[in-house]
Amino acid sequence: MFRVSILTFIVTMFSLSGYSQDLKMPTIFGDHMVLQHDENVRLWGWSRPNSVVTVLMGDLNVITESNESGEWEIYLPKQQAGGPHTITVDSRQTLTFEDVYFGDVWLAGGQSNMEWQIGANIDNMEAELNDAEYPEIRFIKVAHDISVVPLNDFKQPAEWKVANKENARNFSAVAWFFAKHNHAEKNVPVGIIDDNWGGTPAESWTPLPALTSVPGYEEDARSYLEDNTDWSQRIEENNQKNAEKYQRVQDTENFLSFGVHLPDYNDAGWENLNLPNSDPLGEFVWLRKTFTLDQVSNAQLSFGNPGKFTVAFINGEQVYVKIWSDDPEIIDIDKSLLREGENLIAIRTVEDWANRTFIGSENDFWIQTENQKIPLNGTWKYSNLIEPPMPEVIRYENESGFLYNAMIHPIAGYTIKGTIWYQGESNVAANQYYNDLFETMIVSWRNVWNQGDFPFLFVQLANYQERYDQPTESGWAKLQEAQTQTLSLINTGMATIIDIGEANDIHPRNKQDVGYRLWQSARHVVYNEDIVYSGPMYRGHVIDGNKVIVSFNHIGSGLVNKKSEGGLPGFALAGSDSVFHWADATIDGDLIILESDEVEHPVAIRYAWADNPETALYNFEGLPAVPFRTDDW
Repeated sequence: MFRVSILTFIVTMFSLSGYSQDLKMPTIFGDHMVLQHDENVRLWGWSRPNSVVTVLMGDLNVITESNESGEWEIYLPKQQAGGPHTITVDSRQTLTFEDVYFGDVWLAGGQSNMEWQIGANIDNMEAELNDAEYPEIRFIKVAHDISVVPLNDFKQPAEWKVANKENARNFSAVAWFFAKHNHAEKNVPVGIIDDNWGGTPAESWTPLPALTSVPGYEEDARSYLEDNTDWSQRIEENNQKNAEKYQRVQDTENFLSFGVHLPDYNDAGWENLNLPNSDPLGEFVWLRKTFTLDQVSNAQLSFGNPGKFTVAFINGEQVYVKIWSDDPEIIDIDKSLLREGENLIAIRTVEDWANRTFIGSENDFWIQTENQKIPLNGTWKYSNLIEPPMPEVIRYENESGFLYNAMIHPIAGYTIKGTIWYQGESNVAANQYYNDLFETMIVSWRNVWNQGDFPFLFVQLANYQERYDQPTESGWAKLQEAQTQTLSLINTGMATIIDIGEANDIHPRNKQDVGYRLWQSARHVVYNEDIVYSGPMYRGHVIDGNKVIVSFNHIGSGLVNKKSEGGLPGFALAGSDSVFHWADATIDGDLIILESDEVEHPVAIRYAWADNPETALYNFEGLPAVPFRTDDW
């Protein structure tokens, strides 16, 4: 602990040395920014030690003095929503911020589903972009960065942007729809701090000292706090490897020099492999297969959902390339690329994330001409030894505290209305720790912000992956449960989206409903509106013989089965043997009656307890019931 104190002191002194002569403020302050209305707003920065700092805005004049290290802070008194304003900060030198508005400020944090931009093919993308001229909605995108110690400012530039069709493409889609509701319904400007990073776990967004008391993370946090490594050199070397990795992963030309895509390439020494593969393939994977055509015509090719860096060739000619793009359902092949008799298909595929790739799918793996449909599943030639292995890169953005230090700590204390958060996918494998971890993260942010228990609204994980015919165990559901448990913290709210996920895509493109449901939660939790802001949530149950009677909170105007025909799906019962069976569920007023012919003496209930459950229980207000279980098995 002593060593990290020295390291932190050195880093802090180095940082402040640049501020000892010049007036400076953190990057979060800039032209077009939004400051929180109706709150005392904190401004801070650095100047000459023991110097007078004056902040001017219209008739407002606030004066403070920097300390011996040159640090200063002041609080602007509460301002009504609106603008524009010009703010001038003077201390022998002058900083001027133009086009400043007061409104509601939200920090939009999390991983890729919060980071996902409007321009990344969300539902109804073009129409949404055509409705993006909102000059009083602004956002600032925090650049991805890491640090082993807390930073006082971002290392990379960031600018506040005014919403328009061009800028909105790069706006977090979830945050955008939330902001539009906020702006329209409260008639105030809205500022979004877009501060997120795809694929990152909650521990990377949590201060290291706080993690030393969180089960599952104590040793990791202490090891970083006590580490005396030259981190600048280590990170620079890792960055160089990462740059090389992505240059090779995204390459679509240099690998042609190996000639593997050509029909006359000798693959006699390659392994045989059955596709689609159930076990992941690693490194830069090459696959080759011949197929025979009776006659030539235009054709179509389908090979399911390949890795996100994939190139395909027919008889040596490229017919498909994918670099982080959506897949076409069908790939059209011109007849000029085909020949009667034997033809060759060659595929190069690689996954950057975990170096684990799959190719093909059972029902979507074929090539079809006008008179033939040839399945492509079965035996292929395979090698991952053609190209050098993928450079080994450490994802420091996933390490405890690294993102908090670089991307949260520099803005801690920027006066906000609250936080909206969409994350958890990267913590599913360690779901047993998530509730403690997530609550610790929220509390630690509130502590460092020094703004009380500011609102923290979050999205529960969407349904995802394969749907099973029978009740199953689910790490995904356990993570959702941990999120629900976090509602025990004051001023928290949750948007349940168990009904709008996609089985084959961890990034649902329906971001509109996510933003809307977060906003419904905000209306109640933040603005104290007496509305139905949540779907039905388990309250209790009574066992009556072989039946179970379940009651709910948040039923609004009543319970609804949205399934057009058949029963109410998603409920399961178990007896003392702990084996769950689907239950027949019936809505009876504000209650649900459950029974199962296979469970004579029920003792436990589960609802929507699966990665991708079939669900249909809502309230009349259109919000889905929250997954739950009554057991702890």
